[in-house]
Amino acid sequence: MRGIVNIDPVAQTVTARAQTPIADLGAPLLDAGLALKNQGDIDTQTLIGAISTATHGSGLAFRSFSGEMVACQLIDGEGKLRQYSLAEHPDIFHGLQCAIGTMGIVTEVTMSVVPAYILKESIEIMPIHELRERWDDLLATYRHFSFFWMPTDGSSVLYGLPVAKADDCYVKLYSETDEPPGSGGQEVGSRIDHSYKIYPAVFEPNFHEFEYFIPAEQGIEAFEAHRELMLSLLPASIYPMELRFVGSEEPWMSPNYERANMVISVAGKPGTDYWDYLCACDQHLYGRNGRAHWGKLHFMTAERLTERFPRYHDFKELRRSLDPAGVFLNTHLRDLFA
Repeated sequence: MRGIVNIDPVAQTVTARAQTPIADLGAPLLDAGLALKNQGDIDTQTLIGAISTATHGSGLAFRSFSGEMVACQLIDGEGKLRQYSLAEHPDIFHGLQCAIGTMGIVTEVTMSVVPAYILKESIEIMPIHELRERWDDLLATYRHFSFFWMPTDGSSVLYGLPVAKADDCYVKLYSETDEPPGSGGQEVGSRIDHSYKIYPAVFEPNFHEFEYFIPAEQGIEAFEAHRELMLSLLPASIYPMELRFVGSEEPWMSPNYERANMVISVAGKPGTDYWDYLCACDQHLYGRNGRAHWGKLHFMTAERLTERFPRYHDFKELRRSLDPAGVFLNTHLRDLFA
């Protein structure tokens, strides 16, 4: 269930088998003069894994992977092969775009893509006071603006980042350019290359992550409040806090449903008792109208989903129509979507 099925340069779409890793799309799309609109730091996920959980990059002008799926093929809970597309099934397709594995076995997906583009990378170690002053300008100027904030002097090494002092930020800035690939050298922080070569970063899997999406307009005030929470109440939380941004989109169960978000990620060390820390983070961020990332640790319940997702009950109704016996529900998913 891996591999590209078709690339359509006219329609600007790529159709691939659902288990195809994101990384396998870059070079073939470039050969056709195309590229994914946006990506995150990791490109080893399968396409359907990224789509099913609203995996995302950073940029208020861009949707998650869920929002870029325009057609799919799946086997439902009764073993029937079904074909769906945004064009032919506009009334229900947004329910399928971020389905969290509950609608069936997806075998093929079609994604919207764009003409290929080149990114110019800039990475800065920025003191917190400078970040505050430049916040609005960075959001407005760059295609991609994201950063890690370091709570301690030793935080940066936990993610293999260049050494930064406590209260510094490791800031990633990408902009489109006409400069030729390779003209910036090969050192991370100053590269110029095709988009699929710039986005991925290498992370050691040495942390468990928790991520909330809160309305983008809360901006720096929400970041400052969470920073204070970590510094005053959670001094043992030494992992960097990551912030990114995602645009509004239509998938019913996407955290970005009908609103643009700022995304705050925190982490704990495997094998340690970080539960109280995550619970405190949850209370703060959920209280800011937060919605959780489906692919990471979360505290969402059926009651919370009713509060945060306007199409939650429509989603459950669609799920029951495709899988009436609950074949694709485990204990966790049954509590949320039965």
